[in-house]
Amino acid sequence: MQTQDNKKPLDILGVLMEHIPDNVLLEPIEYIFADHCRQRDLCNALQELAVRSASTVIGPQPAQVILSCLKHDLPLHIEDEEKDLFPLLLKRAEPQDKIEDIIRLLGSEHQRDRELVNEVTIGLKEIAAGQPLSEPSAFRTAAEVLASSHMSHMNWENAVVLELARRRLGADDQQAMAQNMAARRGIKLPID
Repeated sequence: MQTQDNKKPLDILGVLMEHIPDNVLLEPIEYIFADHCRQRDLCNALQELAVRSASTVIGPQPAQVILSCLKHDLPLHIEDEEKDLFPLLLKRAEPQDKIEDIIRLLGSEHQRDRELVNEVTIGLKEIAAGQPLSEPSAFRTAAEVLASSHMSHMNWENAVVLELARRRLGADDQQAMAQNMAARRGIKLPID
């Protein structure tokens, strides 16, 4: 999630959204976990915006920040998981881990999140432009569903997938992940 100067937390509707330092990418599993914490903040801000949109005029800035996060940061995060974390985990998992069905489910939830983001984006663009919501009820419903379902999704990833990744992925796997994740963000990491 973006911050004003990429160092200080950004306050969006009373929710602080922290910047993750670039060097955390050197520990890619921990970066994904930290990104889940930021996404939890994003979901809380989206829920707050949805609630306030029912009775309050909201300035454009919160919607602009949330929109930027949903359209830029969330797709990067999903790519980190779908192109790096999940394939490596499938390769390194032991038969007793039984991770294939979970990863397949999480992949389908990523697709659902993409569809909900598209629905929510319509209202966010209206708010960001200072316009009234054309379909306030549809916006609030989509925002609530996206926020709550994405929080549940992240809980599964934190409790099951990241815990297994910490046990199964070796240093070489994590270094490859780190390089790929950094490249997606245009960040050059030091090479050992």
